[in-house]
Amino acid sequence: MTAVKKLISVALFAAFSFSGAAIAVEVSGDPGALFYKGNSFYEKREYDKAIEEYGKVLESGVESGPLYYNMANAYFKTGKTGYAILFYKRALRLNPADSDLKSNLSYAQSLTEDSSLQAASQNRFAWLVKIPFKEFTINGVARILIVLYLIIVTLIIGGIINPTFKRRATFIFYPLLILFMLALAGFSVRYYDEEVLTRGIVVAKDAECKYEPIDKSTTYFTLKEGQEVLVLKTRNGWRRIKRLDGKLAWVKADAVEEI
Repeated sequence: MTAVKKLISVALFAAFSFSGAAIAVEVSGDPGALFYKGNSFYEKREYDKAIEEYGKVLESGVESGPLYYNMANAYFKTGKTGYAILFYKRALRLNPADSDLKSNLSYAQSLTEDSSLQAASQNRFAWLVKIPFKEFTINGVARILIVLYLIIVTLIIGGIINPTFKRRATFIFYPLLILFMLALAGFSVRYYDEEVLTRGIVVAKDAECKYEPIDKSTTYFTLKEGQEVLVLKTRNGWRRIKRLDGKLAWVKADAVEEI
């Protein structure tokens, strides 16, 4: 498949919702056709078949917010709340401003046990610097940073060349500098949270967490479907995880999927 064809398919994902998903293009292996086929199965309430078609799209190397969102909805309809939350979370990284997505995620999380462990306590400063840019993806914040940087550099160069310009530009230079620093702080926090930390969702109904990565080890605690954890490492079919309240343990790798 050519790069142009993949770009067209991704554009089609963003352009159409379930209401326009009846169109089917019989092109074997084409992500757009597979996506529409999955939507068609969803409308017929054949959710397992819809998930299968969406999975084929992912296997082709294409991802998008609508694709993850539709997969999450299909998993939710089949009663697999853990997988639903997993794919809602993946969709949220690509579409952080989608209100329907946030509502569905919140509802799915409300159905899980131990909901008090769904959110990690967050540093107040980190929480504050993320607020102005919470509706943007991390790439969107990066683009804002670049634009602000270029404007600031242009103002500095203009001030060096022309002192009169420097005096006139002072009233806008410092607000832009403050905004740049705020955006930089927000980007740094988001980058650490989304790219450095590896988060996972429990997809098994009950996941026994042990002191050591062996079956005969003593069970420390049990994770419930839909809970979020930090994944520290993976080896020999086990994951070293950290629960959001700080407890560490080992769990079978297939019980937790990385976001």
